[in-house]
Amino acid sequence: MISRADHTLRFQGRSRNGSANFALVLFVVIMLLALGSSTYAQPNEPLVGVSAEQSLQFAEHLYSLEEYFRAIGEYKRFLFHYPDHPQAPTAAFRIVQCYFHGKRWEQAIEAADTFARDYPQSPLTWKASLLRARALAELNRGEEARKEFLTIIMAEPNQPIVAEAWYYMGLSYARESRWLEADESFRQIVGPSRIYSAAQEVRRILTDAEKMKRKDPVVAGIMAAVIPGSGHLYCGRSRDAALAFLLTGGFVVATVEAFNNDNDGLGIGLGLATLAIYAGNIFSAVNVAHKFNDREERRIRERLAPYGQISSKPTRRRSAAVAFRVFF
Repeated sequence: MISRADHTLRFQGRSRNGSANFALVLFVVIMLLALGSSTYAQPNEPLVGVSAEQSLQFAEHLYSLEEYFRAIGEYKRFLFHYPDHPQAPTAAFRIVQCYFHGKRWEQAIEAADTFARDYPQSPLTWKASLLRARALAELNRGEEARKEFLTIIMAEPNQPIVAEAWYYMGLSYARESRWLEADESFRQIVGPSRIYSAAQEVRRILTDAEKMKRKDPVVAGIMAAVIPGSGHLYCGRSRDAALAFLLTGGFVVATVEAFNNDNDGLGIGLGLATLAIYAGNIFSAVNVAHKFNDREERRIRERLAPYGQISSKPTRRRSAAVAFRVFF
């Protein structure tokens, strides 16, 4: 039989063992946390044993793989710890490129502004400005974008970047269906070069755009008012034209018959319905004309789309060089 004293001693022994085990586990956890904090760098801490060149090379590797937002973090880490490094302007410019290629237009504009402020004498300044203008165009801020393009053209008249500025200015006009102004911009590009070849292809498409058949919504509306359905026929919608003519004509006949039969109440109701159908026929004709024009312009933009993919993305190789590619 276990005495009360033996039971008390065993309980105290277990308590002391439990406390010791808990203290041991807590110590191990603290050591692991300390080891982990020394092994993994925080976003603004350089990796242990990694040089500035290696840090930048890793960021370039991520950029070449088109992992733009991971690359941004590495470029920012590099700039935070090595702000005076000779490659600091390149890293800052890459941040602009990453935001642009990642389609973060607002952030690309902000990054370009930061670059211009921090590195006003860098030879990459105008390339950052070009990306800023392109981002403005993507945000449908065409007038602002074209002012930026013109600034580049006037500041660097003899540099290759001028051809790019004219090219993207032309695309900004084309985005707004301003075909003649777009063509005038592309005409400023002289060859031979890849961008010149692309500009000539775009000009051929713009020639088709200028010859594009358009339907005047005013004419469509007037025709529909004179003869219901004729506005739709003008826009090439023969089935809709037949439906509008027959429906409007049928209600007119029914309204007249109602009044001829001295059924004034029915006649008034049918008359109101006839007016609604007649007005709807005019509105529909105008709308169809707008849709016709929008469809034709959309086809032109679809043909132009591949020629907007001129970029400064590097090919997937271990190189920091910038490749200029035109996608057809």
